[in-house]
Amino acid sequence: MFTIYHSNQLDVLKDLLVELIRRDPLSNPLEDEQILVQSPGMAQWLRLALADGFGIAAATEFPLPASFLWKMFVQVLPDVPKRSTFNKEAMTWKIMTLLPEMIDQDSFADLRQYLSHDHDGVRLFQLSEKIADTFDQYLVYRPDWIAEWTEPSSTGNHPDSIAAEQPWQPELWRALVQKTEELGQNHWHRANMHHRFLEELYDGDHKNKLPKRLFVFGISALPPHFVETLKALGEQTDVHMLVCNPCRYYWGDEKDPKYLARMTAKQFAANQLVQSLPAVSNSQQNAFIHERLSLDNPNRSGNPLLGSMGKLGRDYLHQLHDLDAPEISAFVDGDHHCLLHSLQNDILELAEPSGKRSISPTDQSLMLHSCHSPLREVEVLHDQLLSLFEQNPNLTPRDVVVMLPDVDQYSPWIQAVFGGIGNQEPDDSRRIPFSISDRSARNEHPILSGLLHLLDLDNSRCTAPELLELLEIPALQRRFELSADDLDTLRRWVDETGIRWGLNPDHQAHFDLPRRSENSWLFGLRRLLLGYAMPEACGLYDNILPFEAVQGMSARLAGQLAEFVDHADHLAKTLRQERSIEEWTAYIHDINDRFFLADENDEYALKLVHEALEKLHEQLDDAAYSQPLTRPVLLSYLGDRLSSQRSSQRFLAGQVNFCTLMPMRSIPFKVVCLLGLNDGAYPRSIAPTGFDLIAKHTRRGDRSRREDDRYLFLEALLSAREKLYISYVGRSIKDNTERVPSVLVTELMDYIDQNYWIDDLGIKEHLLTEQTLQPFSPDNFTSDNHNSRFSSQFSYRFNYRFSYAREWLPVARRDDIESHAFIGSPLPEQHDKQDVLELSELLRFYRNPCKSFCNRRLKVFFEDDDDTLEDTEPFMIDGLDAYQLKLQMLDDLLEKDHTDDVRKTLKAIGRLPHGAFGDLLLEEHEKSLTGLSEQVKSRTANINDNKNANEESVEINLNFGNIQLTGWLKSIYNNSLIRYRPAKVKGKDRMLSWIEHLCLCACSDQPAITHLLSLEKPLMFHVVEQEDAVELLHELVRYYQQGQNEPLAFFPETAWSWLSADEDKAEAAARSAYEGGYTHQGERRDTYMNRCYPTLEAAYDDMTQLAQTFMQPMLAYLEEVK
Repeated sequence: MFTIYHSNQLDVLKDLLVELIRRDPLSNPLEDEQILVQSPGMAQWLRLALADGFGIAAATEFPLPASFLWKMFVQVLPDVPKRSTFNKEAMTWKIMTLLPEMIDQDSFADLRQYLSHDHDGVRLFQLSEKIADTFDQYLVYRPDWIAEWTEPSSTGNHPDSIAAEQPWQPELWRALVQKTEELGQNHWHRANMHHRFLEELYDGDHKNKLPKRLFVFGISALPPHFVETLKALGEQTDVHMLVCNPCRYYWGDEKDPKYLARMTAKQFAANQLVQSLPAVSNSQQNAFIHERLSLDNPNRSGNPLLGSMGKLGRDYLHQLHDLDAPEISAFVDGDHHCLLHSLQNDILELAEPSGKRSISPTDQSLMLHSCHSPLREVEVLHDQLLSLFEQNPNLTPRDVVVMLPDVDQYSPWIQAVFGGIGNQEPDDSRRIPFSISDRSARNEHPILSGLLHLLDLDNSRCTAPELLELLEIPALQRRFELSADDLDTLRRWVDETGIRWGLNPDHQAHFDLPRRSENSWLFGLRRLLLGYAMPEACGLYDNILPFEAVQGMSARLAGQLAEFVDHADHLAKTLRQERSIEEWTAYIHDINDRFFLADENDEYALKLVHEALEKLHEQLDDAAYSQPLTRPVLLSYLGDRLSSQRSSQRFLAGQVNFCTLMPMRSIPFKVVCLLGLNDGAYPRSIAPTGFDLIAKHTRRGDRSRREDDRYLFLEALLSAREKLYISYVGRSIKDNTERVPSVLVTELMDYIDQNYWIDDLGIKEHLLTEQTLQPFSPDNFTSDNHNSRFSSQFSYRFNYRFSYAREWLPVARRDDIESHAFIGSPLPEQHDKQDVLELSELLRFYRNPCKSFCNRRLKVFFEDDDDTLEDTEPFMIDGLDAYQLKLQMLDDLLEKDHTDDVRKTLKAIGRLPHGAFGDLLLEEHEKSLTGLSEQVKSRTANINDNKNANEESVEINLNFGNIQLTGWLKSIYNNSLIRYRPAKVKGKDRMLSWIEHLCLCACSDQPAITHLLSLEKPLMFHVVEQEDAVELLHELVRYYQQGQNEPLAFFPETAWSWLSADEDKAEAAARSAYEGGYTHQGERRDTYMNRCYPTLEAAYDDMTQLAQTFMQPMLAYLEEVK
């Protein structure tokens, strides 16, 4: 007997299932209960329910509908194989064989054009997959088409009448059937098996071959012929179909309000046409209008939400209604105690409210949150859940489900937010147990993504970031005995040795580029290994410059890197070969052995690979496909297989469940949370292929991903027992512009706004919380941060932005207190006072007093940890690298009159742009340095014979009270100190040269001058009297001592800009120099200056005073030489 049970709550259907089993247990203890479900998650929920009802859950199977029905075919009908020869995978490989043979036919012109540039077979494979999937859908939803195409005489219609737009499809299908018969395989498939099975059930007695009874639990939709088959099974065994029906009344003819609006527009247009006909009387016109627009018209909508979101369930209910089977209703009456229950009751009663109903200001049953990013969505969710657990002690993590359109996208943020709590404090009360289900195996197991990357190595440029990312995979680290510290060292080595991309010249040539060894992994490895054998000071060896950082024990690390690159090179060379499936299986096992040392978790992941290869072997055998497989085809197969393989064993694990929105995942929970409901992201829309005839000739009961998602949203709304939580990205994280949520959220909010009110205020403002951009915003930690327009008497906590993240509290408080200086007052004097001051240290101090204070006194270092690796060879040299290059070239011009050695060295370290780019760059730099080199030579030449004068040095030994300044001044020629830089002169260059000039004047026996040469006009410091020089130095040393106790507000470039500008423009010039502008970066970009003085405003007075003290005396002695 076939019986349908309707209820609006899965809990009731669950209780019915348990009671039916309890009242009539199976007589055969060895027979298993058969319960058809639509997802493993539903099976897990029912197992728990059965265990709760009987104390144990055993002898129960939970097959999926398709697999169960084929099993019934096998048990009832003779000569039916256990696996259909027309399964999707077997059809794929058969079509791969047939298409090349048929592609030249006229009807295949479109496919022929697509496959014309298929050099590796991957297009053929992917197209065959699409066609096989389409044929598989035809077998389920269009068995009449398949029958017509197989035997044209069976219908009397032209066999290609339906497929006139795609005439190749019937031809390919018939070829597929013929191919199957030629292979000696069974010709049965789901389409032709359906009618044969029904005839057997209606004409014969097969009770002994069928299960005693069958339960079909909570399935949202089934193909029409599946429903017919289950009804036929009910003729010989008990079939209990338990349907979760959101409405107690028949609603199989409900219409979408948008559809009705379109129909109404057409009806009005038709009405206008009727009125324009003179032969039609007024009474006839009125009758026509009444017929079209009658309030009693069955096409009118009852509940807008049910009409808009329920198409999937509506079509399914219509199918069940046509069966004319006994139906039992077990609906649970709703209530109006809260907004959520009122919405559920409106749907249950098929109600279209005629007026607005009031809800309580304290109603928290439905909450919406607009955030700026997925990360903020998860952070806000964590805080909201903590608040719910605090308010309701009976609420536990297992009572909460969080569903997302794509759990893989949110998985990193979930791990960071929910998994990050408790790392510092194991007993942190904010820790919420959680589990993530439905992650793809490829994303869940790093070893799988690593294996797929290795299998695509011949198509990869093998850039420095790519291969180092591979080395971060734990299994690969274990194989090559690498640690996290080793990776940091390798990252530094790769950057400094000039490795950018390409394993070797042969690998680079694979991308149609010239063969060059520079910047390849082979190039870098040669530098590393040569550095172990000889120091860098030995110079070039075979045009290779040793990298001497590889010394001692670090040589082991260089060897491990070389072994990894060698394996990668061997792999890239052998991947391009075609292999049979047996050879590919052995080859992949060899890759695993060479590159990975798996632990228990990795073994499970590799087992998935092994199972995928075994499955592929079976598919090829089923299709009798004997051709070798190319690497792209195998990679496409494995990638799809491992991406679709999803783990759901952690669903319902007693924790907060994170999972993907999928059919029948809407199991009842006290709290249902929906994240990521953004416009365009949900409902998910997958465009059908251009040759999918189902999409062009739709029927009732056809599946649509978009309609499935609309019904899933409705199911989620109905499955929430106490609270429904919805969040989406409602603001741009870049410019804060508003973004609309999913159309489903908009429809829900519009329905609520039209039918509910709260104290004459907007319902949306009551439900929607606009969250802050950052978790440390002060609004999250203050009591007066009301998000809506309620008066204070209705300012309940849920209308506030709040946070439990106490680690952000100190940051949030910064905006509520007055800004303080970097240090409140000078530090006390050091106990071990410095009695000797090196000149180099004094110069280092005045280059950046803030940095000196942080490094020397505070032992704090704010160095930039920019470990971003370049992945392309250099095309230009700029910034600090360009300055260092010019300096090196200038030194060679002064010493050797040429820059050939610089060219060789740059090429040997991989810093020179390839080819003509590098030659032009060096030529340009050399030309710009010619004038400067001549200036330096003229000032270092002997006055009498114009030859190079002897370089002199002056010892610095000056006493300033309790401190002695010592050091040496070099590069003195003819009583002139020569300083030069291959760039424009900056404020710090003037300041440092001034200090050195003072030292020279204070310690030299003869009057001395200083030349500061650059790419601009030369500068000269005139003679300073010895006593004046000593006094000025004493002042500088005294400020140096002060700078050990507090950061001096002296910024050389800013100070010079202020000092050299006109008086009325001095402040603006200083601000521009420090804070920067649209066209230039300011001095504040320095991390130390920025930390000590974030803005110039607080330090302006001190800066001007120090500029006058340090630089003002310089102006009297500084001259620009014409």
